[in-house]
Amino acid sequence: TELGMWNITELAATQNLIEDDVRNNSAWAHRFFLVFSDPSVATPDLPATMHDPKIPRSLIDREVDYAKEKIALAPQNQSSWNYLRGVLAKGGRDLSNVRDFSESFISNLGADSEDVKSSHALDLLVDVYHQAGDISKAILCLQRLWEKWDPVREGYWKY
Repeated sequence: TELGMWNITELAATQNLIEDDVRNNSAWAHRFFLVFSDPSVATPDLPATMHDPKIPRSLIDREVDYAKEKIALAPQNQSSWNYLRGVLAKGGRDLSNVRDFSESFISNLGADSEDVKSSHALDLLVDVYHQAGDISKAILCLQRLWEKWDPVREGYWKY
């Protein structure tokens, strides 16, 4: 973008990059910049993930839906999950708004028949359950992350 001249063409270009490779973290980051730095809808100089009450609700809804659509295509893609978190923060929305969506990637947590389609959903649910005061569920998510679904980062999850 040249001197604050945001346009639909550049946003479409990021969308094409994401369509070509849903895991393209740079395209996701640039999309976030374009959408939430547009001076016609955003508060200038506000930190990237700080709630911006100037952002229209419809824009937040659109970006949440877009992120969910892409997450459904590649549930193990951290870029789209991070984008979703950022959009919710920018819109001043609680993570609980995507609780059902996140839980749809997990079944029978802690049971022998446990199935986790996205460790990133499990990560987000740690925060959802913690915010809701369901500490035992948050701890179970962390435990399953370090034991089975993301053991490489065991130290991180235990911290």
